[in-house]
Amino acid sequence: MRHGDHLLLGYDTDEERETVLAAFLLDGLASGHRGLLLPPADMPAGLALSFLETHGCRVDDEIAAGRLRVDPHLAGPDGLWDLDEVIRREARLAVGDGFLGLRVCTEILRARAGSGLKSLHDTELLLDPVFASLPVLGICQYDRRVFDETELAPLTGLHHGRVGADDVWRDDLLAITRTFAPPGLALAGEVDDTNVTAVARALHAETVRAHARTANGFRTRLDLHELSFIDVGALRLLVFTALGLSAAGGTLELSGVAPHIQRVMRVTGWDRVPGLRIAPEGKGP
Repeated sequence: MRHGDHLLLGYDTDEERETVLAAFLLDGLASGHRGLLLPPADMPAGLALSFLETHGCRVDDEIAAGRLRVDPHLAGPDGLWDLDEVIRREARLAVGDGFLGLRVCTEILRARAGSGLKSLHDTELLLDPVFASLPVLGICQYDRRVFDETELAPLTGLHHGRVGADDVWRDDLLAITRTFAPPGLALAGEVDDTNVTAVARALHAETVRAHARTANGFRTRLDLHELSFIDVGALRLLVFTALGLSAAGGTLELSGVAPHIQRVMRVTGWDRVPGLRIAPEGKGP
């Protein structure tokens, strides 16, 4: 992201929201920017930013130093009407305090969005000149459990694009990304001996998260819809991962497995190993 970027985050889970905002705000701290959170409710700054603690951020110290701020402006019924002026003021204040820029995260409750989203649309429209003229970057958050896609589609056009969680891994052949609904990993491209180690590490980390979410009967999910090739060595990795999960009371669930990959697994008998489940075609994990 660069100064002037004003992006939309449509999220499905709180974990997805916190993952994106943590990367955005912590990168800002490392880049000499002030971070500003405008939550939809009035809450103590330490509580509003507590999700950063799990990423190694000493939130209280950063707040005390003025590097992180929380403003309850959007918690009020009239918070939308002068949001552009609030961000303009905060950006100038950040520069005046010696920061290189401002990173701002906003979230608006559905109940305050206005009839037919008109007031929200107008507010987003007014933000563009603020981002264009000042050293500020922003993420506007919308909970997809509250705002449906027909509402988000026109709002996307008022932003410079959408934002999502960073790739877990990316090379010339393969991209590994986290999914949040349901939680797991998605592989896109090709897996071979040059990147299978990255898959192994990502699988291990996701298994730890899955076990933390559900101690008993936990599931590690892998979405293969966009995977065009996987070699035998990588398939063995999935098999041994499933066996290890089975021994620990867990399951490896694969969705979107291509027919030619399913044939290989049937011939070898790997589709019947304990702890491995292949979701029926057309169904998620």
